Amino acid sequence: MPKEKEVHFFPGHMARALREMDGYLKVIDLVVEVLDSRAPLSSENPLLRGKLSNKATIHLLSKSDFSDPDVTESWLEFYRRKGERAIAGNLKKANFLSLLKTSSNDMLSKKREKEKKFGMKPQPIRVMVVGIPNVGKSTLINNLRGKKVAVVGNKAGVTRSEQWIKLSEDFILLDTPGVLPMNYPDKSQAIRLALLGSMREEVLPTHDLACVLLDYLGQNYPDSLVDRFSISNIQSAEKDQVLRSIALKRGLLEKGEPSLEKASYLLIKEFKDGILGRISLERPA
Repeated sequence: MPKEKEVHFFPGHMARALREMDGYLKVIDLVVEVLDSRAPLSSENPLLRGKLSNKATIHLLSKSDFSDPDVTESWLEFYRRKGERAIAGNLKKANFLSLLKTSSNDMLSKKREKEKKFGMKPQPIRVMVVGIPNVGKSTLINNLRGKKVAVVGNKAGVTRSEQWIKLSEDFILLDTPGVLPMNYPDKSQAIRLALLGSMREEVLPTHDLACVLLDYLGQNYPDSLVDRFSISNIQSAEKDQVLRSIALKRGLLEKGEPSLEKASYLLIKEFKDGILGRISLERPA
């Protein structure tokens, strides 16, 4: 993916959330950082890294039903080698409250021992969920709670306020808005986020995004368009020709001609929604 000038995208509500987070971290016991399993490093917020360095953290690789399972397992091993906790799963199906309990069982045991020693009543672990927009934070909250308690949307920047949620006798959870860093010196990271829907698509030209995606698919998932569009030569074909074929197959016309712009939008949407198959955008080094 190309490196170009920095991409800036830092709405005011994200800047405020980053400032407010400092106050909440003082009372938080455990942080769950939600990352998109298709691009864990790109969906990590560098501005959060320093803030979370002294907090117990679980990396949750979301949307694992959309990512390449072998690559996702490689990412879990990557975090294990670093001595960090990481879990992955389908946010709509996996029992994440059970996974959260399992992953933090040692922490809960120590907390209970300390409370007993000082004659205190059992207090829940205070959990904060953090992550950039559209990685599945609100879906995770709903999963943990067992019913809808947070706004869910497949668009960057849907959740914009904080709320505490009781999960069980052992956990209470603080939901916070997703936060993006101020800029991306490496444009390839911004491109991945735009493809995942974590950065508003208008930040980068749709046609350019589609061409980058086609180049990546041709190198790593050359058969990804066969079932959906009956296109099998994306490694050698001109990108605009591939888009033209998609436009013709889907009837995406403009003034009677195939619309490359509409085809680009469709290609990106179907990738983002997992329709093209289980595809990961980056692998651990």
